[in-house]
Amino acid sequence: MMRFKFFLHIVLLLNSSIVLAKDLPYIYISPNPNKINFDLHAGNTELIKLNKNINSSLSSILKNYTNLSLSQSGGIASQNQLRIRGGEANHVLVLIDGIEVNDPTSGSEYDFSHLYSFNIKELQILRGAYSNVHGPDAVSGVINIKTKNDNAMNITHGSNNTTIKNYSLAEENNNFQYAIDLNFLESSGVDTSGSSGDRNRYENENIRINIKSINHNLSIMYFDIHRQNDRDSAGNVSDNELATTDINQIYSQYTYEKKYTKNIYSKYGVQYSENKNLDFNPSSGIWETMTQSEKLKIFSNTSIELKEILKSKYNPKLSLGFEYEKINFTQLVLDKTYGNGDQMQGEYSNSFSAELLYPINNIQLEIGLRRVINQKFLNNNLHRFGISYKLKNSKIYFNHSTAIKNPTFTERFGYYPGTFTGNENLSSESVRQYEFGYTKLFLDKKLSLSQTYYNMKLKNEINGYADDGNDGKTALNMKSNSYRKGLESKITYNINNKSSLSLSHDYIDSTQFNTSKSIQETEVRRPKNLINFNYNNFFTNDINFNFHILYSSKIKDTDFTQWPSKTVYLNNYILYNSSFDFNFDSRNKISILFNNIFNRKYNEVYGYNTSGFEVFINYKKNF
Repeated sequence: MMRFKFFLHIVLLLNSSIVLAKDLPYIYISPNPNKINFDLHAGNTELIKLNKNINSSLSSILKNYTNLSLSQSGGIASQNQLRIRGGEANHVLVLIDGIEVNDPTSGSEYDFSHLYSFNIKELQILRGAYSNVHGPDAVSGVINIKTKNDNAMNITHGSNNTTIKNYSLAEENNNFQYAIDLNFLESSGVDTSGSSGDRNRYENENIRINIKSINHNLSIMYFDIHRQNDRDSAGNVSDNELATTDINQIYSQYTYEKKYTKNIYSKYGVQYSENKNLDFNPSSGIWETMTQSEKLKIFSNTSIELKEILKSKYNPKLSLGFEYEKINFTQLVLDKTYGNGDQMQGEYSNSFSAELLYPINNIQLEIGLRRVINQKFLNNNLHRFGISYKLKNSKIYFNHSTAIKNPTFTERFGYYPGTFTGNENLSSESVRQYEFGYTKLFLDKKLSLSQTYYNMKLKNEINGYADDGNDGKTALNMKSNSYRKGLESKITYNINNKSSLSLSHDYIDSTQFNTSKSIQETEVRRPKNLINFNYNNFFTNDINFNFHILYSSKIKDTDFTQWPSKTVYLNNYILYNSSFDFNFDSRNKISILFNNIFNRKYNEVYGYNTSGFEVFINYKKNF
């Protein structure tokens, strides 16, 4: 049934995208169709280009090239949460070509285990609060994954009986282009529990379709995932072959772009997504819970160049946006011993936004405003004000912003028999942030130094593991504020045209109030120090070598296997990863990836084993 709905969805959207136009679209980064200048932007941004990188998992790329905090609950394809600036995993908005892919059925997070880099062109990372542009989910950061159209075949084989097959087909002419990607992954996985040696099988089949004309763009992605989990009925780590999860996901977007005059340009779009998670009982192997969401988003953004209108010698730009979003949530629970968890919920929201970029000589002012009107929660006014000053070889900037995160459906209505009951009376989390930073170039721009300091205050933080008074758990807003502050530093040195190295360090202090001790204490799964070293060298045009070292300080976590639960600390660890790329010719390429070369045992989440030393070999054939 899911596959039939998927292909029906393709037919319906194809019929809405056959009209051609002549105006070329602008290149944009945010939903607003302004041309964002990374060099002038008043914030900490990262751009990771993957054209010459080995094909590997998205989580591996983020570990090797950023200091973002990833918490993987086991080996390959185990649940992988990402945190930016000490925030929650669902405080990060994840986009694929502008399509929102956070999963409302699993706490509004995105699981970074399911995506591989075969057809990814670059990663755009915005750190900090961006709700004024991207809406309520962009509390601590935004990651936009930009894909590419390719004619190629990839075959990867490696540790833990892992095989990945990728087939890509693309064609284009002056007015039209299309691309189809097929990806198939199978792995016997690792023994997450470490108790028996039984491996957790993982299968992932996905397809991406992209169709473009000059003004029209249609993208559809479909994921069919099967994953074995090591857990018991209470959710604790335990060897089990019956606890499995089946996941089906559809993400789609159609946009129309039009330049009306030389000063006015608009973009209109609609997004539709469907997520379905089916969890099977660890005791019987029969389905236990089913959660499903449907999300519809309609949006428009118009960019206006004000230079002629204001008769200014500068080039200010104004963007005006509108969004309508509707989400339906369904949950079915087999075991009704502790109550009936079957339910259907829904909500809608509207938002209006305005963003002004005003350059004045070497200064750029950024003003962003957003009005959010939600059916279930209080309306909110959000803002982001930034100013940057750029000299020949340096830039300094400051910004102040606000953001919100609405309670998830799991926190409000989730029901897991005998363990968790949602709380319908939760309030939205709200953030107030300021940051300032600088970038300085030395040695004829070969050496770059950048630092950013940030300070965030979080009100109404949601504790998703609070006592409900009936020997179970629920979600509650915390009465006292939580704080996130830190310093992000990076040094990059381009040795020559063929080699470069970088060293980055993030210090993160993320705390919440402990009512029993009346103190602010460090939150779980947030290492205070992350250090990343990268070295890249093209020995020749055909041979490329990469070497990465990641250091993580000790991690605070919670041991839920005993009652009452207690705080534990995971050891600090160092990961050594490396890759080789060898081009036989313009069409054939071999890549070898080594993960955790010295096979040091480490944990990112308490109780879960990781993969240890891994080797993957990839063959790529271009057509």
